[in-house]
Amino acid sequence: MNAVTNEAAVAEYADRTGYDPAFLGTTNALRVDLPAKTTSPGDLLTFGTGRDETSELKYEHFSVAMSVSRRLCLWSAVNVDGPSTSHAKRPGFRTDPRIPRDAQIGDVDVYGDAPRFARGHMTRREDPIWGPADDAKLGNRDSMHYTNVVPQMQSFNGGIWNNLEDYGLLNAERDMMRINVITGPIFAAEDPERFGVQIPLRFWKVIAFIHDETKQLTATGYVMSQQDFLAPQEFVFGDFATSQVPIKDIEQQTGLAFGALSARDPIGGRPRGTRVPLARLDHIVLT
Repeated sequence: MNAVTNEAAVAEYADRTGYDPAFLGTTNALRVDLPAKTTSPGDLLTFGTGRDETSELKYEHFSVAMSVSRRLCLWSAVNVDGPSTSHAKRPGFRTDPRIPRDAQIGDVDVYGDAPRFARGHMTRREDPIWGPADDAKLGNRDSMHYTNVVPQMQSFNGGIWNNLEDYGLLNAERDMMRINVITGPIFAAEDPERFGVQIPLRFWKVIAFIHDETKQLTATGYVMSQQDFLAPQEFVFGDFATSQVPIKDIEQQTGLAFGALSARDPIGGRPRGTRVPLARLDHIVLT
């Protein structure tokens, strides 16, 4: 188990540019903005003062927003450059000094071996590890902040859920192989409390890319649930169900708005509540 490392100084983050909305193209038609909070705006953590006040924690190649009430990641958005991604050794976890320690759930009892929970990455650790060596190193280290993790069952990030980004890259425009991935939990009042932390039962992911065949901006939404494995008194570990869902459903369930992405969703015209169960990646509807 990776222990928390020493917290860095605020000044060390000054060069981070975070998620780039123009990563897929500079025209407005290809721009993918960060989610906007449309309900309970007071639950969006802000920090800094005056002109520097913001809700966006900028890291290398990705950005995070935090929930005030849950002290967990609200969303994490990353730019993924497929051809230049690399591998790196996993560093230790750390808290972010730009926000108060009590605004982020750090190295507490909720994390550990079963029946405790894994530190579930929202932005996948591999995704921001790209570019020149120094940038890739920062992307790897930044992904290991507690602001980018949420308590999840052990092995939750495996299987289809873990491979959605790779499948997006395979279907992205071949001369770019770039995608944007935005991920987060679905917070609900009935989420159970374990080890002093309220545990989200469902998670969402939105992937945007230039489709290799249509050459159009395409966006797909997914939900993964561990709710079916919640026994009356304890979690039961097992497989997890992943479905493709309309992005408009994710907006409704999270109180977030994804701008034009809902109109770019191949199943966006289907009724609310539509679910496309994903037993295999090629079950994903892309056109």
